[in-house]
Amino acid sequence: MHIIITRPIEDSLELIRNLSFKNHVVTHLPLINIKKISNKNINFHNYKGIIFTSANAIKFLDTENIPKNIHCFCVGEATEKKAKDFGFYNAISAG
Repeated sequence: MHIIITRPIEDSLELIRNLSFKNHVVTHLPLINIKKISNKNINFHNYKGIIFTSANAIKFLDTENIPKNIHCFCVGEATEKKAKDFGFYNAISAG
């Protein structure tokens, strides 16, 4: 089978290796470029929660100015784990 992987390379390496090992033809074709942007103008102390739609949202967010006790609502378990890895202890997953 020929499989096209559209995620950024750093999120795809293990999947590409596993699929290649199983004799699939894999093409890496990233469709988005994820980069860090400044969020210093947002006062997170004025908010009770954040919804994270991906682990990359946490990875590329400047988390130093965000209270670690803020409620983090995460779309999946990988995103919840990333939030907890970054010190957010009130992170829960939607499933």
